[in-house]
Amino acid sequence: LEVRWPGVVITFILAAPMIYFSGLRLYDSHVLNKDRLNVTQRDGLTGLLNRPAFDEKIRNVGSLPGVIVMADIGNFKRYNDEHGHAVGDAALVQVAQIFLRHCRSEDLVSRYGGEEFMIFLPDTSREEGIAVAERLRQKLAEDSMEHDGQSLHITASFGVAVKEHENSNEGTIAKADAALYQSKHQGRNSVNEA
Repeated sequence: LEVRWPGVVITFILAAPMIYFSGLRLYDSHVLNKDRLNVTQRDGLTGLLNRPAFDEKIRNVGSLPGVIVMADIGNFKRYNDEHGHAVGDAALVQVAQIFLRHCRSEDLVSRYGGEEFMIFLPDTSREEGIAVAERLRQKLAEDSMEHDGQSLHITASFGVAVKEHENSNEGTIAKADAALYQSKHQGRNSVNEA
């Protein structure tokens, strides 16, 4: 059997760049798809999970127990009315950053809608969940936001509900929402549990 070395060498020389550039195109395609997924799952302003992504991820944890914390920025309409929408947006971003800084990497933190945020704390007891919500409430109240030489303080009301194995996600979210409603109607800037 006769081997034609020049033909084999030329084939390898031509194939290597083609394989390399094909690999680059596949990698670019993977990065682009990952970016698209991020865009569809993240809130454009805060970078937190959006509501559909949170709902999907909470469904995926199945029967994993934990705590759901729902938060609502106090008198948020005032930020927009008195200082403009840019200040309202800055307030939302500040809340998101505080929540991310003071939650664990395994916690699901989302902007659930408007000025409402939802957090799932997996493998967390009722007492620990209340402590987390209280810590977040205090951090928000302590940190001020500067605007036109003024220090603006952000407060929030919190509702906490335990997600046990047999509890449905929707039922636990409804309990957290009811506890949040109680917090708002008991003077705001407080934590209430279901």
